[in-house]
Amino acid sequence: MDILIIKLGSLGDVINTLPLVINLKKHLEARIFWLVEPLSYPIISDHPCVDRVILFDRYRWRTSLVNVGRQIRAEIFDVTLDLQRIWKSGGLCMFARTRRRIGFDKERCKEMSWVLPFERIPESDPKSHMIYQYLEFAEYLGVRTTDVRWELPLSGKYPFALPRDYIVLNIGATKPANRWTPDGFAGLARAIHRRYGFASVITGGREDIGMAKKITAITGGEVVDLVDRTSVGDLKEVLAGSRLVVSCDTGPMHLAVALGKKVVALFGPSDPRRTGPFRGQVIQKSLECSPCNLSVCASADCMRAITHEDVMEKVASLLPVRSRSPIPAGGLKY
Repeated sequence: MDILIIKLGSLGDVINTLPLVINLKKHLEARIFWLVEPLSYPIISDHPCVDRVILFDRYRWRTSLVNVGRQIRAEIFDVTLDLQRIWKSGGLCMFARTRRRIGFDKERCKEMSWVLPFERIPESDPKSHMIYQYLEFAEYLGVRTTDVRWELPLSGKYPFALPRDYIVLNIGATKPANRWTPDGFAGLARAIHRRYGFASVITGGREDIGMAKKITAITGGEVVDLVDRTSVGDLKEVLAGSRLVVSCDTGPMHLAVALGKKVVALFGPSDPRRTGPFRGQVIQKSLECSPCNLSVCASADCMRAITHEDVMEKVASLLPVRSRSPIPAGGLKY
């Protein structure tokens, strides 16, 4: 059976789709084709359950659309799954030569994409975790399983000299409303070092450089700054080598879970039942306005209400106390 997966989007969405793909591969002995955008390409390009990756670059959409069209028209798929549930993914699904097109039910579709003539999986709880929602497609195809695995390959190598023991503080978030504060991360890094002697490695994207500088200044060099220095592949290795990961609601949080790491997730405007870490600890303050699902918020009260003491309490519940290994005078230099 040849199955085309259309899941273009964010890093977290793609990672949460992997358990579905693994089960389809295992139980249906399927050949898996995956149409994806460049950001998440490194996660699935060498995955053992993905036979072929088809790249769609929305920033070069004219050229990319021609290449994608040629590739998906060259195959006849048994099943095509539209897991993105928007017009763009639906249009690509319609363009594929396939015997069956399957998408979400009307209530869970976006942009009125439910009008497209697909088979629709049965209605279900839209607030359940997205991993379970994706696994509904496996059940629809006759695979009844609750097996959740990611099977991400690792090289064990990355181009950084890192401490033997460290905790990752992922400071970025795609949505501004999901971001925590520089003071919060700095206070947490200091508390981690006082309790464990561990260094804190901060990660994030280019838009997080300013915050990283503030955290470094507040801590006086008690952090390793890898912000805007890691590819997705590098980040995977850095997360894999950590003792624990603290992250806002963003893709690397899901990547850490998929790698089997202990995770503390900081949530504000989003509903962690649906998009939180599949395994891990969640911190979310109970405010009247939260969860609001806003991408931008002027006050961000829900995130500002989280203190580094709150986070440290969760960290301490996941890590045993051990002897300190002091940070050298003058701070960490990597």
